[in-house]
Amino acid sequence: MNKTIGVDVGGTKISAGLVENGTLVKKQTDATPQNGNTKEVVEAIVQAIRRVWQEDVSGIGVGVPGLVDTRLGLVHDVQNIPSFNSVPLKTELQGYFDKHVAINNDANCFALGTSNFGAGKKFDNLVGLTLGTGLGGGIVLNGKLHEGVGCGAGEFGYVPYRDGILEYYCSGQFFQRQYNMRGEEVSALAMKGDEQGIKIFSEFGFHLGEAIKIIAHVYAPEAVMLGGSIAQNYALFEKSMWQNMGLFPYSHVVDNLQVLPATNPDIALIGAASLVIDY
Repeated sequence: MNKTIGVDVGGTKISAGLVENGTLVKKQTDATPQNGNTKEVVEAIVQAIRRVWQEDVSGIGVGVPGLVDTRLGLVHDVQNIPSFNSVPLKTELQGYFDKHVAINNDANCFALGTSNFGAGKKFDNLVGLTLGTGLGGGIVLNGKLHEGVGCGAGEFGYVPYRDGILEYYCSGQFFQRQYNMRGEEVSALAMKGDEQGIKIFSEFGFHLGEAIKIIAHVYAPEAVMLGGSIAQNYALFEKSMWQNMGLFPYSHVVDNLQVLPATNPDIALIGAASLVIDY
């Protein structure tokens, strides 16, 4: 039986899970010490792993919200954890656990997870978008993860847009920046039928449609898979998203594109665990 541990390091929380043959069997989630130093963040990752640890695991796969040198396991430029820059995370974790460790970008782990174990299995070419604290992207071409240099491919969040970047409008930052509200607050209002909440999510869908049109121009994928906390509200922004995408100049591309929210909230964790096999 293949046992691995997957870790999903986010801007607000760190999740670790024990995965057996592509199925999550145990999970632990802790808060991310966002303002902690490098040692404190590494220790938080170690503690999360220890809570799901079994001696017979073959290795540990970690997804982080930043750029990664996957060969050396060096983590760079983690935007939501300021101290986490040029961190030899692979070496650190191998020192703690004496197991094979593989590191990759968290959105790549989401794309890999949904491509191999989730609703994206039927597509050879897909883009995974994580809608959470930021906007992350992972690309699968011809059934294989496309990383680019230093896992830099798929950083759609930093594409210039309006008065800033796409991430300001296609992640949780949109609700905070434009309306000084958390996404959860807006969702609760909209689910009760509140007109303002519904309007805000309609605006969000319009902006996400713009992001997907950019992706369609560059990659023309078969599917865009949506993950992250905001994707759970897909019904609230689906209509406006598709209305905007209907303005795409090449209708054949959009007519053959599927946009699907991930049904498994732990698919990025499972994707991270599968890094042990591929790296």
